[in-house]
Amino acid sequence: RMRVAREGLNCTLTGPRDGIRAWCSALRKFDGGRPRIDPETGEKLTEFAKTEFKLTDDLPPKQRFPKLHAFEVVELVNYGLAGTRAPEIGSYGGTHLEPEDYHKKMCEKDTVIIDVRNHYEANIGRFDPPEGGAKMIDPMMRKSTEFPVWLDNPETKEMLKGKQVLMYCTGGVRCERASALLKQKMETEEDTKALGIKGVYQLQGGIDKYFKKFPEGGLWRGKNYVFDKRFAHAPPAVEAVDRTKKVLHKDNGDIEVVTKSFAV
Repeated sequence: RMRVAREGLNCTLTGPRDGIRAWCSALRKFDGGRPRIDPETGEKLTEFAKTEFKLTDDLPPKQRFPKLHAFEVVELVNYGLAGTRAPEIGSYGGTHLEPEDYHKKMCEKDTVIIDVRNHYEANIGRFDPPEGGAKMIDPMMRKSTEFPVWLDNPETKEMLKGKQVLMYCTGGVRCERASALLKQKMETEEDTKALGIKGVYQLQGGIDKYFKKFPEGGLWRGKNYVFDKRFAHAPPAVEAVDRTKKVLHKDNGDIEVVTKSFAV
């Protein structure tokens, strides 16, 4: 499934393990017929050299896509801000933090975390920062077009005043647009400039990459809703425990499973 827009591509592919990896490797070498050279390093620049491919192995056969479907969309994330109204991601995007750094940032005071997913996703799983750390904000969106409206709400601006702003989503795509929109407003709108926001950060690779770095869950609570036919899943170590419980309960209804807790 490939969504193609003026601002870029958003693709989810399924296939044989080696085939998908070969595809990713070939894309990294693709120059689009426009070869460029980095003036500082002399290295060849390619279109997908810095793309972060998210790989999930061992999907059940029923979760594979039956065919390749590529289609054009006006926006990768539908904010109702198409064409010239859309903020330039390359110019205004937030600072990308790897999971370890994002994890630390969530523990800092004077920080807010915006879940830029829809509310039904946040309702089954979200980050839970420690006491004294960041404050969670769920915009309670039913659909993405509500985010620009929510961002312009006076109550929202009051929550962001003088704060570091963290954003996260499933894989990182929605954060690209959300962070760019906020940073554009910080530079072009006087009332947003006056808020004194101390920085806009986003989770590199999204919740999916955070789970890979913190398989026991870290500061995450609940499940992560995904759109690649897995639908919802917990961190890997938590899922493994749940599978073990189901197997043991099925074979021995009176067996109690004792698990270790992990400090992160």
